[in-house]
Amino acid sequence: MDTYDFLTDPRTLTLAERRDARDQYDRDQTFWLAKLRTLAEGPLPADDFPAFLLATQTFTDLARKLNKADKRQQLPTDVQDEIDWFVRAFADYLRTEDGEEVFNESPRMTG
Repeated sequence: MDTYDFLTDPRTLTLAERRDARDQYDRDQTFWLAKLRTLAEGPLPADDFPAFLLATQTFTDLARKLNKADKRQQLPTDVQDEIDWFVRAFADYLRTEDGEEVFNESPRMTG
């Protein structure tokens, strides 16, 4: 199912669809969650953080910036800030649809 390949705004999914997408991107979830935990500044992403979003079209640019980094210090400051925004903005993405105005705080959501 390629339903989510063209997704450009992750807010358009219902909570149930978000959870289905997380299941569909299980391998990506595992990879990106581990990577984010080494690159993000605390608090680190929880087990239910939607790291799989980095495998979607929306976040292609950010994923490309992070792909080869093994340590936070390898990333430019603006990319470190972008990671931290991403982790904060999507912390509750798989838990609730409330409070999503936080997405409007950064223009970085376009990929």
